Amino acid sequence: MYAAGEALPRLTALLFPIRPMHKKLVSLALGLLAPIAAAQCPLDPAIGTALPYGGFDYEYPMQAIGFVFPFAGTTYTHIHVTTKGMFYLSNGGVPVSGGYDYSPTTAELVSGSPRICPMWTDMGVDSTSGVYLNSSASECTITWKDARGYGTSLPLFSVQCKLFPSGEIRFSYSTATINNSSWIGPPPGWTAIIGASPGLGAILPAASDLSAGGVTLDNTIYEEFPAPDTFNMGGMYINLLPLNPGWFYSAPPANCATASDYGQGCIQSDDSYHENYATALNMDLTAGKTITMLRSGSGYLVLDAIPGTIVPPGIGAVPVAAGDDVETTVALTGAMPVAGGTTSNLTICSNGQISLAATGNGTSWTPDVPTFMGWVQTVVAVWHDYNNTLVGSGPVMFEQAGGFAYVTWNNVFSYGTAPVTGDTFQWQFELATGNITLVFGTMTPDGNGYLVGYSTGGPSPTPTPHDLSATPFSFNVADTYVGPGLAITTNGMPTLGNAGFAFNTSNVPNLVPLAFVFFGTAPLPGIDLGFLGAPNCRAYQTADLGAYTFPVALPAGTGTFGLPIPVGPVFIGTYLAAQSVAFSLGNPLNLIFSNGTQITIGN
Repeated sequence: MYAAGEALPRLTALLFPIRPMHKKLVSLALGLLAPIAAAQCPLDPAIGTALPYGGFDYEYPMQAIGFVFPFAGTTYTHIHVTTKGMFYLSNGGVPVSGGYDYSPTTAELVSGSPRICPMWTDMGVDSTSGVYLNSSASECTITWKDARGYGTSLPLFSVQCKLFPSGEIRFSYSTATINNSSWIGPPPGWTAIIGASPGLGAILPAASDLSAGGVTLDNTIYEEFPAPDTFNMGGMYINLLPLNPGWFYSAPPANCATASDYGQGCIQSDDSYHENYATALNMDLTAGKTITMLRSGSGYLVLDAIPGTIVPPGIGAVPVAAGDDVETTVALTGAMPVAGGTTSNLTICSNGQISLAATGNGTSWTPDVPTFMGWVQTVVAVWHDYNNTLVGSGPVMFEQAGGFAYVTWNNVFSYGTAPVTGDTFQWQFELATGNITLVFGTMTPDGNGYLVGYSTGGPSPTPTPHDLSATPFSFNVADTYVGPGLAITTNGMPTLGNAGFAFNTSNVPNLVPLAFVFFGTAPLPGIDLGFLGAPNCRAYQTADLGAYTFPVALPAGTGTFGLPIPVGPVFIGTYLAAQSVAFSLGNPLNLIFSNGTQITIGN
C-alpha cells in the first residue's frame, strides 16, 4: 500500500514511461494554484442540440420534454428553459412561465410557476457557449454549457439536469461550478437555489442539506447557497427520487471518474478586446490613461505606451446624443479606414458607445459582454448608463478639426445619481489612417457597471478579457476572427483499468508531424503567454509532471497520446491537468498552446 503522498509519484512512473523530449520548449511550471482534487462525477456528454442563442439574460421558447413527466402530483409535457440555471414546467404553456429571473428567492420558488432549479442564480451563457437540449422518450437532458456568473469571466462551468419518465430528477455539475455572480446589489452577489417546487402558492418548508442525502415529505425541496462561492457540489451529481409527496435525495457518490475541458487554445487572432467592470467601484481607468489603436491593413495594434491628452472642445464642437438613451449619426469629412472597408459616419450613443457606421447598435444602458460581442456594427465603447440631461451634467460633444474627429463625454453624469462631478473621456479618430485613441480625463465612477473595448461587427467569439489598467500592454486585434485554436480533449473517462484511455489533439498546423502534451498537478486560470512571444496563448496547467511527445497525422492535424489507467485503487482520486503544444509559424515563439483538460481517476 502507498500513503496518499506516494500515490502521485507512483502513478507518474506507471503512466509516463516515455522520457520527456527536451527541445525548444518553454517551462510552464508557474507554481501550484490548487490542491489535488478529490474524486468526483461527470456530466453526460450527450448534450444534444444548442437552443438558439438569445443573450445572457433569456428565456428560450417552449420545448417538448419528449414524454409525460410526473411532478408533485400532476404531469407536464413542456419546459421553459432560462439561462439562469432553472426552467419552468407546463402543458403547452399552461401555467405560464415566469421569464428569466436573476434574483433567486425562496418566496418566488414557492409562489411562481412550477420550477426545477439545478443552479438558479445570476448565471448565463455567451454566444460561444450555450444551453443544450437532448430529449427522447426515455429521458430529457438540459445542459448549460460553459456558463459563467454575471459580472465575471471565469470560471466557466457546466450544469446539467436530467428528467426521467419515472419522475426522477438528476442534477450534475462540472468541477468548476460555483455561485460567483457580481452585482451592485445586494452585495456581494445573488444567492443560488438548488431544488424544485410545484410553486403556485406552495408552503415553504425547511431547507435540506442536499450533499448529505436524506428524505423530505414536502413537494418543495431546496438548499440555498449564499454568495459568493459557497456552492459545495462542484463535480458531483445528485438524484431526486419522488415519494409523492416528498423526495428521497441521494448523497453525491464518491470515487467517480471525471474528465472536462476548459479554456481555449491559441487562436491566430481575436477580433475584439474588452474589460468588463461589473460594478462602478471596479472601474480603475483614471485620468491620463490612454489606449491607442494603430490601424494596419487587417486590424489594430492596441497599446498604452503612447501618451495622450484630451483636446478641449472648441468653437466648432456641437452637442450630440443629447438626452437619455439616444443616438446621433454624424458625417465625417472623409472616409476613415475600418474593419471591412471605410466609414463616412459615426453613430454616437449617449451611453458611451460609438458605432463606426451610419447606423448604431441601439441604446442599451446595461453593459453586457455577450451583447457587446454580438452587435451588428463595429463599435468602440466606454459603455455605461449615462444621462446627460441631469442637472449639472456636461454634454456629449462632437468636433472635427485638423483631420481628426473628436467625441467627448465632457463631465457627463451617471443615470440615477446626484454627483458633483461626472465622467470625462474622449475618443479621437484620425480619418486618414484609421487610428483610434481613447483618453481618460477625470472619472467619477457611479451608477451601474462599465464595459470598455472594441468589437468588430457581427458575432465575435468572446476572448479572455484584458486588464486595461495594467501597464504596459500591447496586443493585436484583427478585422476577422481566425480560428479555431489548438484543441485537446479525452476519448472517454479515466476509470480504473481503462487501457484505452487517451488524450486527442486536433487543429495542429500542417508543419511538423509531432506535438507535445504537458501534464501538471493543478490547473491554471489561463496565464497570458504573450510575454514569451505567444500572444493569444495561455497556460492552463502547471506542467510540473513534464512534457511528452506524440505523433501527428498531417494534413489532418490530429494526434493521440495514450494514457492507460492502472487498476490499483491507490490511484482513485488522483488528478491530472493536460495541455497540448504544437509548432507554428504564427508567432515569434513558433509554438501554439491548446485549451486545458482535466481528469480525476475513479471508478
